[in-house]
Amino acid sequence: MASSVDPADQARVEALVGNPWDKVEALRDRIQNQMIKSFREVEADFLDLLWTIDTYRVEQVTPRAQSGSKLKKGSEGGEGIYRSKGNFFSEIITLILSNKTSSPLASRSNVQGFSQLHQIDIAWPARPGKALQDPLICCEAKLTGAPGFGTTPDRKGRADWSNRRKELKFQATDLKLYRQQENTRIQHWDQWRRKAPPLVYTLWAARLSTPDEFGRMIQDAQALTATYLDGVGIYGFMKNAAGDGYVAASISRGVSERVTSLDNVLDLIAAEISDVMESHNNRVPEPVIPSSFAAEASKIDDIDASALF
Repeated sequence: MASSVDPADQARVEALVGNPWDKVEALRDRIQNQMIKSFREVEADFLDLLWTIDTYRVEQVTPRAQSGSKLKKGSEGGEGIYRSKGNFFSEIITLILSNKTSSPLASRSNVQGFSQLHQIDIAWPARPGKALQDPLICCEAKLTGAPGFGTTPDRKGRADWSNRRKELKFQATDLKLYRQQENTRIQHWDQWRRKAPPLVYTLWAARLSTPDEFGRMIQDAQALTATYLDGVGIYGFMKNAAGDGYVAASISRGVSERVTSLDNVLDLIAAEISDVMESHNNRVPEPVIPSSFAAEASKIDDIDASALF
């Protein structure tokens, strides 16, 4: 069923939850104008934005486009803003991290891996050019889970996680292999992947159906940091008791040093950037581009390669 664009339907839902496009712009402006440096400061606004978007989805109504907005909407239909939820999460995280460091970040940029290009939500340092080749930090932001609508059931926050896990493992390894190439020597996997640049992080927010699902989410994140990633920030949220909004799940128990909150990982990334800058006289390090690129790498079948993980 197509999403309704009937003004009466739009007015009805807007009276309940407001307009999501307005909330996106307001949240972006608040982070930038107030120099927000932690997710916790905008958590309530973020959850309200997600609830608003999901309500339109459940009601199968396209949000009303506001005149004079800088955002592209209307023409994309009701699915447009819903498909953009992950991008909104990535943008919010990037803006917050940007406020925590004076060194520019590369947002949603292509980064060269050993076998292919990867689009990375946040990379540092930023360099001119079509693709980054020597990032020291890469970070992905993932937003999963969705409410049901019509005859479509809820999508669990951990749905398709096995595929996402393979993607993250392959991506982290491919990025590290490109930097060293012919100089790569892997005597002990864990030692190599912890020392080889770039540091690779994931920030994962998920809509949960039950509190128990959060425990499994933590276990999934711990498995990644134990084998491939340098840190995972997790954030679970679910319907409140009244059923009229979202509340955050607590991560006070059952987490390890490198599986922690979004803010802790953002602090860690900012500290890593600061340490590198200080060791280079408060300047971005000079580019370090691999001396050669294995020609055969471009012939690797992405599906077959990712299947190894």
